[in-house]
Amino acid sequence: MSIQGWYIGASFDVIRFVTGVPTTDAVTKAWLTIKNKSTDADPGILQKVITTTAVAGVGQVVQDGSVASGNGTAQLLFNLTTTDTATLGAASYVYDVQIKLSSGKIFTSDTGAVAAGQARVTAAQT
Repeated sequence: MSIQGWYIGASFDVIRFVTGVPTTDAVTKAWLTIKNKSTDADPGILQKVITTTAVAGVGQVVQDGSVASGNGTAQLLFNLTTTDTATLGAASYVYDVQIKLSSGKIFTSDTGAVAAGQARVTAAQT
């Protein structure tokens, strides 16, 4: 997978669907970590930590994969703010997404590359 199509200094949402979640062991937490290289120490260049509670500028576990909320498929929403994308700039990175289940088990659900951000034409922020 990859994260692409974002603009430097603009908000951008990263949405990931995680299939195969045990319906009796829901996703309670997830991390999006972006680094220069995979061996860099956490939190890397940028790390977003989400739970089932929505937090502006961070994100939310929208569906936890339980029977009542996704039935085996979790939906993760990570909000990258204007400051986040300005920090990333026009470089390429690696990323992963890890999930934590209610049992405490932690899995890597997604890895890939973050394509370099594109420059905006309009610089308006307000």
